[in-house]
Amino acid sequence: MIGCKKETNAQNRDILDTVKTKKIEVSKTNYLESLQYKSFVVSCGGGCAMTYIANNVEKDNSVFKVKFTVEMYTNEQLSDTYNETYLFFYDQTGKISKIILEGTKNNALETLPSGARRSFIEFSQNLIKATSPDNQNKSEENKFIVEKNPKKVNLPFSFYDYFNDDYSESKYPNYELKPFLIDFLKNNSYDAETYKGLVIHSDENFLYLLISILRGDSEYFVLVTTKNNVIIDYKEIGLIGDENPVTFKILPNFIIERYNGNGPNLNALEKFKINEAGKIIKE
Repeated sequence: MIGCKKETNAQNRDILDTVKTKKIEVSKTNYLESLQYKSFVVSCGGGCAMTYIANNVEKDNSVFKVKFTVEMYTNEQLSDTYNETYLFFYDQTGKISKIILEGTKNNALETLPSGARRSFIEFSQNLIKATSPDNQNKSEENKFIVEKNPKKVNLPFSFYDYFNDDYSESKYPNYELKPFLIDFLKNNSYDAETYKGLVIHSDENFLYLLISILRGDSEYFVLVTTKNNVIIDYKEIGLIGDENPVTFKILPNFIIERYNGNGPNLNALEKFKINEAGKIIKE
């Protein structure tokens, strides 16, 4: 079971009843580079969330062995980091059949809550695609927005100015999101009718996106940080649509100020910062 404390049974090395007498000998090929989406986030409740980051992927026949670095956050603060290895088993049609935490007999498809199970299944689908002929030798590209050479918005970015400029697309270019990022947002409670992304920062490693999420009469603004096509962090920084809007400003040093209301000279309600690792931390 996923929880806010890792527990493994070090003495139990029988991975599956069907594999008791045969040790899985994985190939030395690491499929990590061909893996399109290398991380996913799982909520474990009570202000707890975990980011699973794949750092090694090996394959033997229809079984993938994936070593993850797991970063656990409690109330948005990093509280623990550890490693876990999972075995992904597929049937003859390529459909995932079992996901086993190494050292146990626990099948994630049977033991995890629905949200966490869905995240593991989506990762497994991405995993099987990594060895398909269409994905071999495929060049690395932006995995989050459709535009290949997006233009960045100028910082500081002020919602107050953005609003007064009537969301000008010439001044604030926005881009269509790719399905993976939309699925990531939906899995984190941002199911909506319309999504668009504004690029806050882009270089050879990092991509920071401000995502506008329109749902009914409400518009959410979520900051998403990525590194080398891996989602590092995300945070809701604005919400408008009712009588008490929460607005924001993103400064050139990636300090984010949040405000109650929408005006030119408001006092910051709270401040956050994107650090050098791409994490969004409280100032």
